Parts: sequence; structure tokens; C-alpha cells
Amino acid sequence: MPSNNSEGKKQYDNSDADENGYIYRASITKNGVTYYASNYGKKAFKIKVN
Repeated sequence: MPSNNSEGKKQYDNSDADENGYIYRASITKNGVTYYASNYGKKAFKIKVN
């Protein structure tokens, strides 16, 4: 949920984030080539983050 801090900038809490450490992206770029999930029958790619 976004909230405003004293400077008026939006901050996001990570309480709703996936606890397994993944993000989802509609496209990824590897070696200068952009891959779109829709070309592979997916809505998004699941990418593990630390």
C-alpha cells in the first residue's frame, strides 16, 4: 500500500511482497535481446531476487 512520508514522496511497504523472494516482469533483457513473456504464452516471467 502506498503512503506519503513527510516529504510527500510515496513509499511502499513490502508486507504484501512474495515471501519467497521473487518478482514478476512482463519482459526481460539478456545480452541486449528483449524477451516478452507474451511471446512464450505467459503473462510474466518469475525472477528470483535475494
